[in-house]
Amino acid sequence: MFTLESVYSFYEGVKKTAVTLFLFILLVTVSLTVGPAGIDLDLLNGLPFLQQPADHAMASEIVTWLLLPRTLMALLCGAALGAAGVLIQGATRNPFASPATLGVNSGAMLAVVLGTVLLPELTDQYPVVVAFAGAALTTLLVFRLATAISDSPVNLVLIGMAITLSLGALSAGILMFFENRLEGLYTWGAGNLAQFDYQAINSSWPIFTLMILFATLLARRLDLIELGRDQAESLGINVRRTVGLSLVIALLLSATVVSQVGMISFIGLIAPHIARGLGYRSAWKRLLAASLTGALLLLGADVLARMIPFLMSEAHYSIPAGAMTTVVGAPFMIFLLSQRKRISNLARAPGETGIRALFHVSPVKVLWVLLSLVLVAFYFSLFSGLDRSWIDLRWPRVLTAAFAGAALAVSGLVLQTLMRNPLASPDVSGLTTTGVLFVVLGSVMVPGLERLDLLMLSMFGSGFALLLLMALSRMTGFNPQLFALAGLCLSAVSATLISVVMVLGSNQSSEVLVWLSGSTYAASSELVYLLSSGVLILIPMFMLMWRKLDILQLGASWPSLLGIRVKASVYLLMLLVALLSATSVATVGGISFIGLMAPHICRVTGMSSHRHLIPATAMTGALLLVISDWLSRSLMAPFEIPSGLLVSGAGGIYFILLLLSGKYVQSR
Repeated sequence: MFTLESVYSFYEGVKKTAVTLFLFILLVTVSLTVGPAGIDLDLLNGLPFLQQPADHAMASEIVTWLLLPRTLMALLCGAALGAAGVLIQGATRNPFASPATLGVNSGAMLAVVLGTVLLPELTDQYPVVVAFAGAALTTLLVFRLATAISDSPVNLVLIGMAITLSLGALSAGILMFFENRLEGLYTWGAGNLAQFDYQAINSSWPIFTLMILFATLLARRLDLIELGRDQAESLGINVRRTVGLSLVIALLLSATVVSQVGMISFIGLIAPHIARGLGYRSAWKRLLAASLTGALLLLGADVLARMIPFLMSEAHYSIPAGAMTTVVGAPFMIFLLSQRKRISNLARAPGETGIRALFHVSPVKVLWVLLSLVLVAFYFSLFSGLDRSWIDLRWPRVLTAAFAGAALAVSGLVLQTLMRNPLASPDVSGLTTTGVLFVVLGSVMVPGLERLDLLMLSMFGSGFALLLLMALSRMTGFNPQLFALAGLCLSAVSATLISVVMVLGSNQSSEVLVWLSGSTYAASSELVYLLSSGVLILIPMFMLMWRKLDILQLGASWPSLLGIRVKASVYLLMLLVALLSATSVATVGGISFIGLMAPHICRVTGMSSHRHLIPATAMTGALLLVISDWLSRSLMAPFEIPSGLLVSGAGGIYFILLLLSGKYVQSR
């Protein structure tokens, strides 16, 4: 019997189908005409199964062997990632979960990179198996760590993104060290859909089709799991088995995508949300809708990635499609974080924030010990393995590392105090990465910029990121976990845009690449003078405000009652933080996690007053980066590992241990 509701539902279904079909035809048509030869619509007659003029032979080859397989691969991979996102979100009951945010993609990529170096024949023959092994091990690690910390969905994603950063740093280091052997993997790692035949398509589509069909068989169980674990089990559902099967299918889908085209991020996050927003509530409908949406999203991103260089008269360059999906996906995740209704049940404000002291030592003694350690590290870093006649080449590097480490550490300390958030720092919050982005943009667009110009660009970038994160913190109720998650998303966007800029400005990319990783390799005496001047001016300014910092960390109401002009003080301190972190970025590039670790190391000694914390943190940051720079030169001599990669790997592990150890106290 027809009712008004059924007629309306039928009408809505027809409308959605028509719109989807229109978008599909439009994107496929544009994809087959956006190519390296300026192909127009008439040249679609160049497909081999249609008759065509002889002068279209070249266009026919381009369409048949370049554009058509690329279009099909984009559709297949997008559909696979959309389905994987639905499975992961359904199994974890976490709207933030996806192959990108749980470290699945980064684990698969690291496995492929390592396999190419250590087991090239096996990796070449069975890339999906190698990628799946890496994805599975990473996922097990993420879930084990997240379970040990708490059952918070936000913590699960925080762990996943922290592991993604660490594995990404490890992959980048391997790519740089084995540059000749891994030629081409850098672009592939960013998500490159370029195809020259149908081999990858023929080997992938059976896996994608079979896994999505298996996934539909689990749809009803996933619907029941959404009601809650206890209720699903009372209805006869084996929750553990269903969750395990869903994750295995999602891992196979994601690993196959990574093994064929590299890292494609955030499609698995966006597509399920769009499918749910279109009104598809049941899991099997959402699975099919997300697959189709993911296919259209990835194809659209690839078309856009090909059009941008063409519009900029750089048609011989190609932007990886994965870069475009990150540019869209990370802001989408930040948008989700800004929706209070969505996050109200996912993350609760901690009852206490801060780092508990493990022991109490006299602050003066700690300062003397830190000074001694800095001097010892400085001596060994400066003189080890070097003839004294070459000392002029090394002292700028060591001093640059010391001052940059101090700048990042103090910036992190002040940010943690102002936001009462132990997870805040210039690097985790995206300040340094955004500053790096602005510097890279300036270096590529206007070659030959002076260091002062780079400093200004870095300051604008860091300031922009800071304003954005402060606004988002207000929307999310100043929740530390959500702040850290937003900062990681901002870092992902900035890092992706950096890759895009480097592709479009490849003449300068080789010079910028090592600096982007964070290195003192190009340090000079002029650079030391610039950096030391900024640090020796700005850090004493923080010291003059140590009493205000002590009061500001008491909470929202006490500073006003004690006569502190809170807004003016916060804005001034934030400006100084942006200047200090920007100074470091302009000299040593993107170095992560120093600003997170150094303040925590000092707080575990029992220090609470900024009178002692500021100098102690500065010396700790200097110590960490001097040691890192020393190791980067010594571990694989005569080859050199950028010190930023070493710190990123260690810092990602520390970030996880910070949550795991319970020093970051959260309410349960």
